[in-house]
Amino acid sequence: MTHNGVPGKWVAGALVGGLVWTAGCSGPTEDVRVTLCKDLTRTLQPAAESIDWQGNDNTFRRPEYAITRLHFEVEDKGGTRSAGTSACHYAYEALEDTAAILADPIQAYATLPFAMTIDGRALSDAELLNLVNAEQRRQGRQVLDQLQQGASDMADKVRSSIAQ
Repeated sequence: MTHNGVPGKWVAGALVGGLVWTAGCSGPTEDVRVTLCKDLTRTLQPAAESIDWQGNDNTFRRPEYAITRLHFEVEDKGGTRSAGTSACHYAYEALEDTAAILADPIQAYATLPFAMTIDGRALSDAELLNLVNAEQRRQGRQVLDQLQQGASDMADKVRSSIAQ
């Protein structure tokens, strides 16, 4: 089977590759460490109806670690709002400074935190490990769901083109 002269397996492969590549993207301006810290913070707010992110700042203690600090407001199901902060600590792991690291210093740090605080309370190592593992499983399921939907959509398109 071909599509415009291209074998069907190549078309399907390109689709799956594109979905995998875009599935993990959090947007063009937000670093993956900030996004992960937001996701972990959201998980630690089970009573939240919504979270309004007020801002974040990154601080660097080179070469040891970087801290992504988030400021947010939580609205619970009763409509009560409260302010909060969280901070994720990322270990330095660059072997050398590159142009990319000089332009965006956070790139020199690990993508998984080694420590986290929420409203001044430090999470235990076990608590952070469980939290990160649960988030990675959630993200993995989300990617698989997107791939499955993309494959289903592609199959529907192929079936409709065959039926014509």
